[in-house]
Amino acid sequence: MGSITNFAAINTKIQAKKRYLLNENDYKMLLSKRNVSEIVAYLKNNTGYGELFKNTNPQTIHRGQVEIELYRNIVKQIEDFLPYFQGNYKKFFLALLCEYEIEDLKLILRTINRNEDSSMLEELLIHSKKYSRLDYERLLNSKDMESFFENLKDTVYYIPIKNDNKEDILKREFHIEMQLELILYKTLLERAETLSKEDEKIIKECLGINIDLNNIQWIYRGKKYFHIPPEEILIYCIPGGYRLSYKKLKELVYAPNLKDFIEQIKASKYAFIFPNEEDVFIKRRINRYLYKLYLNKQKENRMNIMEAISYIHLLKCEVEDIISVIESIRYNLDKNLLKRYLIRE
Repeated sequence: MGSITNFAAINTKIQAKKRYLLNENDYKMLLSKRNVSEIVAYLKNNTGYGELFKNTNPQTIHRGQVEIELYRNIVKQIEDFLPYFQGNYKKFFLALLCEYEIEDLKLILRTINRNEDSSMLEELLIHSKKYSRLDYERLLNSKDMESFFENLKDTVYYIPIKNDNKEDILKREFHIEMQLELILYKTLLERAETLSKEDEKIIKECLGINIDLNNIQWIYRGKKYFHIPPEEILIYCIPGGYRLSYKKLKELVYAPNLKDFIEQIKASKYAFIFPNEEDVFIKRRINRYLYKLYLNKQKENRMNIMEAISYIHLLKCEVEDIISVIESIRYNLDKNLLKRYLIRE
């Protein structure tokens, strides 16, 4: 699937879905709400999220459950696209669902690793029940890390534990979670190579920019906040970046100090990340850049895979912004300050 004719049907469906994305007035209304109940009531009665919350009582739903339903909705949107694709294109979109499998694996991993109660975890999972091939019942019943990994055997996520340091629980979690992120991007890049040359090129560009920005953020945090040795930072850098080759990543990782690292970024295409000393907005700058990137790609590429990919990314940004509004209520943040943290301007 790679011709204009083949994309006509899915793009028509996406155009219909786009009408339900939140508009500027919706965000203003959400920012005016005083609690989670009012936010859910507005989403239910005035937006495209009416179907999602049709059986929900806004007065009783918990903040955490709202977030879970929003993430499950992204999964459902991807599932809705799958019947329109076949062959390698369907396999690529199935790979997009891996992101949510990984989030569930992380949750189960943390619970087992910290010897916490796992009896309620099933209610918190967001993966695709329709398309996932993982045995979540077995994973949830894992008694320890060894059985957790044994239950992942013969899946793409299987990672043998070579250095099981039980005295450093958080480091072990970190190691495995980073490996899972590497698997996600590796799978997406490999699946992209099976598509038409046009679609492969545009996906690798967008994925590669994502990877570059994730790596920059990771190196910055590793150096500034966690004081991680350069060789360890480099191990967890994601390969496949668009502008940052392995050689360039190595230069960034081994920069003699944080100031030199930032100066190198300022001399690159990603200078926008460090316009000033306010590093609190680094994540927001990156997210806004990606939001605009996918918005532009969607406008430029009407009859290829980018219409669907962009829609999914824009929906993810929307969900992140709704959650940010909900979090602002939880922590009683100033609404005008919150606007600076939203992805959508």
